[in-house]
Amino acid sequence: MFQNSAAKLLMPAVRGVWQKRCQSVVSGPPTQHVSTAEKVILGGGMCVAAMFIPAWVLLHIREYRGLK
Repeated sequence: MFQNSAAKLLMPAVRGVWQKRCQSVVSGPPTQHVSTAEKVILGGGMCVAAMFIPAWVLLHIREYRGLK
C-alpha cells in the first residue's frame, strides 16, 4: 500500500528531472564547419593513439618471452 502511494508521489519529481536533463539536446546542422584537413589530422592522431600500445607489445614480444 505504502509503495504504491510513494511511487505516485515520486513520479512527478522523477519526470521533472528527466525533462530538465533532456532539454539541452539541440537537433540540427553543425554551427561550425570542420575542414577536411583537420578531420584527417585528428582521425590519424586517434588511430596512432589507439595502435601505439599494441604495436609496442608486438615489437617487444621477444623481450617479454625472454628471447633476445
